[in-house]
Amino acid sequence: MMIFALIMLVIWLVFLMIGYGFYALSPWVISLFIGINLLSFIITWYDKRIATQNQTSAQTQRNRISEKTLYLYALIGGWPAAIIAQQYFRHKTQKNAFKYRFWLSIVINIVLTLGISYLYLLYTL
Repeated sequence: MMIFALIMLVIWLVFLMIGYGFYALSPWVISLFIGINLLSFIITWYDKRIATQNQTSAQTQRNRISEKTLYLYALIGGWPAAIIAQQYFRHKTQKNAFKYRFWLSIVINIVLTLGISYLYLLYTL
């Protein structure tokens, strides 16, 4: 599954470079996507860290990152890094309800991105 995650990341990076090279995608937009992905990776790591600490120490239970937050980051474009973080840290890889909603947010992100790109190209040509 880690290979699949890396392939998804490479495809995502290729699309960003195509957007930058052929369609004059602003470097600010690319920086925003990279920043969102870094945050997505960090919050997935942090949630796994807190989950592990909560299992080992019953005295100090800390609040975890909400699943809705993880879905939101996937929806706004942080899904490539989230997939890699999930596989690398083995976090939420067994929870089917989470996986279905997570992948649904990825599909929605891709459909919205393609739709917005299509409309942009349609009205700028």
